[in-house]
Amino acid sequence: MGLTALAETTTAAPRTAPWAEARPRASGTAAPPARRRSMRRLLGHATPATWAYFDFALVLALTWLVHRLLILSYGGYTWVAGPLLSGLTCGGCVTLAGLVFGLYEGRTLGARSRIVVRSVMTAGLGLILAHACIFLLFYGATTRWLGFLVALLYTVIAVPVRLAVHESITDMRRRVVCVGAGDSIRKVVTLLQEMSHPHVQVVGHVATNPAAAPAPARRSRFVSAGDEDFGRACPFLGPLEELNEILRQHAIDEVVVASEHTGDPRVGQAVLKCLERHCRVTDQPTFVEKLLGEVPTEDIGAHWFLVADVQGGGGYEAVKRLLDVVVALVGLLLTLPLWALIALGIRLASRGPVFFRQRRVGLHGREFRICKFRTMQPDAEKDGARWADKNDRRVTSFGRFLRLSRLDELPQLWNILKGDMSLIGPRPERPEFVDDLSRRIPHYRQRHLIKPGLTGWAQIHYGYGATVDDARRKLCYDLYYLKHRSVDLDFAILARTIGTFALGAR
Repeated sequence: MGLTALAETTTAAPRTAPWAEARPRASGTAAPPARRRSMRRLLGHATPATWAYFDFALVLALTWLVHRLLILSYGGYTWVAGPLLSGLTCGGCVTLAGLVFGLYEGRTLGARSRIVVRSVMTAGLGLILAHACIFLLFYGATTRWLGFLVALLYTVIAVPVRLAVHESITDMRRRVVCVGAGDSIRKVVTLLQEMSHPHVQVVGHVATNPAAAPAPARRSRFVSAGDEDFGRACPFLGPLEELNEILRQHAIDEVVVASEHTGDPRVGQAVLKCLERHCRVTDQPTFVEKLLGEVPTEDIGAHWFLVADVQGGGGYEAVKRLLDVVVALVGLLLTLPLWALIALGIRLASRGPVFFRQRRVGLHGREFRICKFRTMQPDAEKDGARWADKNDRRVTSFGRFLRLSRLDELPQLWNILKGDMSLIGPRPERPEFVDDLSRRIPHYRQRHLIKPGLTGWAQIHYGYGATVDDARRKLCYDLYYLKHRSVDLDFAILARTIGTFALGAR
């Protein structure tokens, strides 16, 4: 779930699709040939986890091959660190580097430049880590030629393979038909129009009641399409009763049911026939979840929380707590020498305490006191609580460095060790802001069904927010994590957090 879910999304309108290279838009609704459709389905199953396994197996095989070539080329060369140890270490480190640099994310596969740059970065960092692991952990040694040749061969093989898949995916889009023409479908159509050449092609819609006029569009973060634009982007294909025949005529891959019609028995009977034709069926919120990695909060209700199983399992919670304790302890031990230097810098920048404590809202709405290194002037909130701006004048010169490097958050490891926070989760918010946001944003308090975190799904996709609209967008990501959280997703978020720092992102 974690690697599959880790598809990077954009954070500002207009949106950019995961497959965002400039290509001519396909015209018409003619179905692609059967051979191309079979290839498309095959490539569609190549999840981020599949690419991670591909890299691991490729590097493992290349390491063995390079060892054999070195033995044949140099009479005095022998297995220095051993073929299995070298292969497993190199494969594991390259895969980890791929996670760090976002190589397995959907957006990377959709852009040629990202494929080339991140593949080279992955090979370089992965082989450096592998050499360090062999030397430091296994007390072994290996020739520099091994790393150089494996990195070169990996780049020569992996990059063309990914570029070929990129071409196939951008040429062959998933064909979708919508059930209904109400507000939720209009928002999906507008969203796909804003995405630059998406991998999804909306063929049209079927009407549950052709005589009825479409429902007026509500204002939301999705700008709904007008009647004329909607008619061009999502033409009427026929009534609901002809859905089965429409699927056959237009070679439809997926049916998206409007949120307004999920409880309609007639729609339920029609989509059951779609399943018999091996056609995927999703409702509009689930479709947006899979497309963007976020939950459209405007289109979900209590039923979404009932079917999402948001309480989680006891085994997962136990493993997550164990991971929190271990990482917090190790982090505190490794960073304690920095604390004295940070404290000195804070005191030199301004008078006042070194640490900053503040009330935050945690699990099930319980309040706790978060601990951070102080980055603002001591009287920063003399006029009351307010969000920090991007270039806030209350931040000291040294505090700006702490915020940029995230070193101001090191004391939160103590909050994690105490159990107030977790490594992964929604960012904890202040009670004053929570009360206001809960009145203005639907389902905002449901983000407190899990512990707040030091980093999270929203943080790696959206970053810092200082407005109500930012809080609404981040809630979409927080609810996605609430539904899909798992050990492998947590690991992927941790790796991606490192990558955002390494690439200077967000």
